[in-house]
Amino acid sequence: MAFREKSAWLMLIITLLVGGGLTFEVVQGFNSTSQWPPAVSVFTRLTVGLIVLSIVGQIALALVDRKSANRSADEREKTIQQRADAYSGILLGVLIVASLMTYLVHQQGDLLFLMALLSLVVAQAAEYVVEIIGYRRGY
Repeated sequence: MAFREKSAWLMLIITLLVGGGLTFEVVQGFNSTSQWPPAVSVFTRLTVGLIVLSIVGQIALALVDRKSANRSADEREKTIQQRADAYSGILLGVLIVASLMTYLVHQQGDLLFLMALLSLVVAQAAEYVVEIIGYRRGY
């Protein structure tokens, strides 16, 4: 398995764990209080969680596979990354528009912020999935 594929798997797992966990907490909080939690605390926990786990995970991955970690991307890897970027960008645009449409209906700024944040997480996870599929298929 290529280093970049391992990295995509690691980042997908981290993104799903942190993003999914916070999404679950936000929904549970809303169900119990009928109010959206403060956006700053959700944003801060998501950002810090992703950064810390990504740094630790990437360092561990690089230590295990030192040779491959420093190698630059070849043409195949660049093509896979460009395809993943394109698909996740389209998905992000669609999800942001859906978030804006929801805001027009509900008129809640906190909900708009949380949906936009979730859109970023989902689009990033989709990028990792497309990368993994590209590596698995070989193009």
